[in-house]
Amino acid sequence: MSMKRIGLVSVHTSPLAPPGADDAGGMNVYVVALAEALADRGFDVELLTRSSNPLDPEIGHTPRGVPVRLLRAGPQQPVPKDDLARHMYAFRDALRALPAFDLLHSHYWVSGAAVLSVAEEQGIPHVQSLHTVAALKNLHLAPGDHPEPAERLWAEKRLVTDSQVTLASTEAERAAIITAYGVDPSLVEVVVPGVDTELFHPGPQGAGSSAPERAIVLALGRIQPLKGQDLAIRAIAALPGARRPRLVIAGAATPGETKFEKSLRRLATELDVADDVDFVGTQSRAEVAHWMRAASVVLIPSHSETFGLVALEAAASATPVLATRSSGMQASVCDGVSGILLDSRDPGEWGRALDSLLGKPGRLAELSASAREFGLLHDWGKTADATADAYRRAGSRMIATQRTPLE
Repeated sequence: MSMKRIGLVSVHTSPLAPPGADDAGGMNVYVVALAEALADRGFDVELLTRSSNPLDPEIGHTPRGVPVRLLRAGPQQPVPKDDLARHMYAFRDALRALPAFDLLHSHYWVSGAAVLSVAEEQGIPHVQSLHTVAALKNLHLAPGDHPEPAERLWAEKRLVTDSQVTLASTEAERAAIITAYGVDPSLVEVVVPGVDTELFHPGPQGAGSSAPERAIVLALGRIQPLKGQDLAIRAIAALPGARRPRLVIAGAATPGETKFEKSLRRLATELDVADDVDFVGTQSRAEVAHWMRAASVVLIPSHSETFGLVALEAAASATPVLATRSSGMQASVCDGVSGILLDSRDPGEWGRALDSLLGKPGRLAELSASAREFGLLHDWGKTADATADAYRRAGSRMIATQRTPLE
């Protein structure tokens, strides 16, 4: 079975959108990097997403030239991802009208819900990447966050059961998928994400050893309760003013979460650290890389992460991280090598851990050097090779089960 023409599908967020804006995040980084690495290996790759603006071109391109096809499906305006399921049939019909691909790889459950039936009709393999597992997310909700609906849980079970392969980023994610949805373990494989080590690299002397007069700590990600930026603010507030670093919060509020951003600004004022916290908004990839190099430490206080791409980018930049010991972070942070994992969400403990790192330049420099070595172990080329192998197994599995196009 030919595996040359590959469609990577991201319905709910455009691969062209900058991470940290609206619903764009680590998945955007992932699909673009994977598509470009697969193209380097000779695959005919196309990214497929939903057009959300009447002025959108039919086809755009990633920075390295992979085509991004914007399909007209639903209103020509942004739609919150929680409302996108109602438009999945329109996306399905638009995809069905295109020349058939050799394989479709869906990213996030809404994409799979729109695409799986097309793959079944056309008799081609379907590969699913959930990126976040609803059942797992519901176990680690942030205060005030709402649980994922039964509709999504049902859809994810169908996707991982009926796709030829489901790709997980970590063993913990694979175990969660198998346990939550009762899927055959042979259908779920682990492919570890990579990092762009050319974009993310140390400064002239490495992070931690060339710190500015006042240390910078960075919290990068969409502003939403799940990401826990409130803990980052409380952590620096726990430090004496003379030793308090500058906290840079990079990212924008998720649609519908502007209330949370306002609460963060209020919190900084109430704790008398408003002058120590900078909200810099959505950043380009080059700007993110700059902040990674400028920071002495990156804070990742998320309530849960399937896989922490930010942690790998920090490591490649030789910048240690402080992160919660969630299942995903245990895969992307090597405790004591690329950063420190904390079991508690107590701001005092976070503040003490941060103060200890910033107050010991020698220890920070050691972590900086070992973090860089850890980051270099991860490469998008390796991720693409492992994904291509999974594609071939998906094709073989389809042949073995003698699937044919539906009448």
